[in-house]
Amino acid sequence: MAAISINDEFSQLQRVIIGLGAPYQTNKNQVASEMAEFPFVPNTDRKREVLALTYPTEEILLREYADYVGILEKYDIEVLRADPGVAYSFDYTCPRDIGFVIGDRFFVANMAVPSRVDEIDTVRHLMANIDPDRIVQPPTGVLLEGGDVILIDYSTILVGINQRSNFRGYAFLRDYLSPLGYQVLPLEHNQLHLDCCLNPLGGGHLLIHPDSLKGNHAATWRILEGFRWVHVDAVEREHLATNVLSINPDTVIARSHVACTRVNNILRDLGYRVEEIDFDGVPATGGSFRCASLVLSRAVES
Repeated sequence: MAAISINDEFSQLQRVIIGLGAPYQTNKNQVASEMAEFPFVPNTDRKREVLALTYPTEEILLREYADYVGILEKYDIEVLRADPGVAYSFDYTCPRDIGFVIGDRFFVANMAVPSRVDEIDTVRHLMANIDPDRIVQPPTGVLLEGGDVILIDYSTILVGINQRSNFRGYAFLRDYLSPLGYQVLPLEHNQLHLDCCLNPLGGGHLLIHPDSLKGNHAATWRILEGFRWVHVDAVEREHLATNVLSINPDTVIARSHVACTRVNNILRDLGYRVEEIDFDGVPATGGSFRCASLVLSRAVES
């Protein structure tokens, strides 16, 4: 059985499943018939673009994923891929949504969008290497997606609540994990997923767009205030400047995009190594590096 182990968002990355650039559906009529998520599209600057079905091409996605794999392998990270032969829909760019690891358990997400419910089948061949006793399926009625689950540290978990994950999703994770010693806190937000507006880094910093997080409990704010904030503005948030992937406590992968330049430079000034690559295809569908990466294993810090 393959080991899975995640205790935070920034320890040394070891094994990860990344998204697919192909097959990618280009027949807009078929896409429209498959997409039942129009009511779930957040009211952001990109809403008109998403509803107009202006999506990237396979050529762009394949090129950008190849560059992404190159960076990961440069750091000796094992890169796994979903099975394109099982892909039936139009978009397999963001496997973070369909599952996530906490500790030594793999949680299968309950998807809010009907067209993505069976997307988990594209990684069944990889799940076969995980101890089945460590695979957890939330009950019916629970909405819980990986982009809304953030491990602040080895014992504290934030669960975003909005359109893709509901209160029952938070309550399920709280009730399951609390006996195992975890503190699980809800965090209401107004973005597609929580990681579109918040992301903890290894140096004790927090990429955050506070205006996306209004109206939350004092206990949750106390957790967030324990970090040194790197404020992200509305435009930077819209271009997913928070949605970096930590390779290790000192290194992140980030978009090489003009809207992310200020944030990336701040991170460099704070001592982080920022690996910038062109990554515009996946953000055009609503996600970026964290969304495109279902992390299975990070090294346990001694």
